[in-house]
Order: sequence, then C-alpha cells, then structure tokens
Amino acid sequence: MKDKKQKESLKYLGAISGLLAAYGADAQIKYVDLADTTLNTNNAYWDLDIDEDSLGVVDYRFIQYVDTSIFNVSGNFVQSRGVAANSIIGLDYGNYAYPFNLSPGDSIGPNSVYKGSGGSYSLGQLSMISNGTGSPNDKFNGALNGLIGVRFRAEVDDTLRNYYGWIRVDVAADYKSITIKDYGYNEQYGEGIVAGEGSAWIGLPEAEEQVFSLRQLDETLYFEIPEGKAQLQIFSLGGALVWEQDYEKGQSRLDLQELEKGMYIARLHNAESSEEIRVLVY
Repeated sequence: MKDKKQKESLKYLGAISGLLAAYGADAQIKYVDLADTTLNTNNAYWDLDIDEDSLGVVDYRFIQYVDTSIFNVSGNFVQSRGVAANSIIGLDYGNYAYPFNLSPGDSIGPNSVYKGSGGSYSLGQLSMISNGTGSPNDKFNGALNGLIGVRFRAEVDDTLRNYYGWIRVDVAADYKSITIKDYGYNEQYGEGIVAGEGSAWIGLPEAEEQVFSLRQLDETLYFEIPEGKAQLQIFSLGGALVWEQDYEKGQSRLDLQELEKGMYIARLHNAESSEEIRVLVY
C-alpha cells in the first residue's frame, strides 16, 4: 500500500475529474490561475478581489507572521474582508477560527458551515506555532494543494447575492510561508461549487481513484465503503485508540458527540486501502 503522503499530488490531480458533469452543464465556473504568490516575511500580506469587481473590493487577505512578538510566533492566516457575509468553511473552537482543508470534490454551497474566519475582518488560522508549540486544531500545516472553501457577496441588480468558490494554497511545515496558487468560483449567484472545480487539472490521466470517502460535516463523520468491509478507528493526537467499529459496504455515519471535545484522527481502512482525516469535536 502506498504511503498517504506520497499519494497527495496524484490524488489532487485526479479526484476532481468529472466534477463538472456532477454539477450540470449549465454551471458557470470562473477559474483563475494566479502567478504563484509566496509570503515569507513578517507581516507580509496579499489581497484577493476574487470576483475582480469594478470597485476593487478586497474579499480575502492572506497574512504571514515570522518569529514575531515575545512568544516567537510564526503562522499564516486568512481574513474575510469586504461585506459582513464573506466567510470561509470551517469551525470556531476555543475563541479561534480554523478553516477546513477540503478534499478535491468536497461541496461548497449554501449548506456548508462558514465559521472558518470568525466573521468579517477576523482571522482564520491556517497554521501557527508559538514558543515552539503548534496548534492541534490547525488543518493546513505542511499542506500541499490545500483547498479553502469560501462564500463571498457581490451586488447584482442592487441586491447583495451569495457566491461560492475555492482557493488553493501551499503552507510550509515550518509555519513560515504560504503560497497562493489559484482559485475558482461559480459565477451564478446562489449556486454551489465543488473544491477544485473549473481547474486546469480536470481529466488528467494521472488520476488515482480514492477508495474510501471520509469527511466531517458539523458534528457528524460521514463515510462510504464502495466494496467489502472496513474498520473505522478514532485515535487521539497522541496515538491512543479511543473508538473502533467494523462496517459493511455502503454509506455510514458516526455521531462525533459520542466523543469528548478535542481533535482526533479518524482512520477508515481494510487490507487494500486506508484513508484518514483529522476531526474536531466541539
């Protein structure tokens, strides 16, 4: 079985093939391939006007800190700007907001949870370390092709409308740099998109099929086993097994409120394959 880290690039390139068909031929996806922009100095920032409106309103700001303050803080953040409803998919936990690192093909739309930036002009923490200690709730530390799901608002016929999109980033494992790479959004207001949709990688032959589907939505862990049987295990970040159960082929779900509050690793596996994600119980 291949190591999960070694599969990430192929998984990203291949998993979004066919997504346009899933959303229908009428989807109007705007894709923008940016000149890769890397922030790697203290207080560096980069502004994104995602819909390039005539007023030049900044919708999202990316911020990088490097070895700052008496606490020797390094980290990268994304800030929702513009109007109050601009936000990011994720959760708030312990007075901090944490954007989700989406998988290619994850839904971004009206029913997603937009608590990943703590409200307008508040920060969403991608990764941060302070006095040598990182946060267990971060989703982006060391991320390659990380996907941020966003909701932004724009005026149409004198009415503010919701739009949905994604932004792709790389985040260094040492917390000291972030690279913003590209983004896409659905030009039809009110209609969703899936992470990675509209990008230039759709249909590449390097596609590698993901055997298991495993994702968290609110307080529930959803997963699917396409063939045979598999075992779901939940581990603490320290590696202790706290829960496990065998499941048959098909779709299943687990109520995460059965666990104590905190961050865990969910692992779905059998003899042929394995998939794991971090989950947050709040």
